[in-house]
Amino acid sequence: MEPDLIDVSTPEGQLDAVLHHGLTPARLAGITPQELEAVYALGYDDLQAGRLGEACERMAFLVQQDPWERRYHLAFAYCLQQAGQWESAGRFYAQALLMDATDAACAVRAGECLEAMGALDEAREAYEAAVKLSWLESTHAPAREDAQAGLDRLSGAGT
Repeated sequence: MEPDLIDVSTPEGQLDAVLHHGLTPARLAGITPQELEAVYALGYDDLQAGRLGEACERMAFLVQQDPWERRYHLAFAYCLQQAGQWESAGRFYAQALLMDATDAACAVRAGECLEAMGALDEAREAYEAAVKLSWLESTHAPAREDAQAGLDRLSGAGT
């Protein structure tokens, strides 16, 4: 069905548009992809400048407005991880992994969160998965190194 033919005049119609027709809250609100990209750029700049609170707010906004864009989940998860909110960060990394189960770097970051929470067996599994995934693409070699460093840390911890 064409987006112009979907009735979004009621809350039920809006929910139907999001759940069954792939429309995003941003699209329903008239926010353009270019505007979302500008918010992403501002959030990235906030991260680079050490403005973690502002970056988290922008990235949370992006996840809410376009939940189908994986980059937004990753960026928000990273903000949460930097803020020490390990469990919440891990959930958003898990969501991003559901969107692309071949992302070794995402598995590493999830492993870091699990390790920080003391879930060492699960962290080991995440790091091992990241090592395996890293062989799928040569661009994942840095993730392999990070995952191996995580495994080495866990081995040193006697687990």
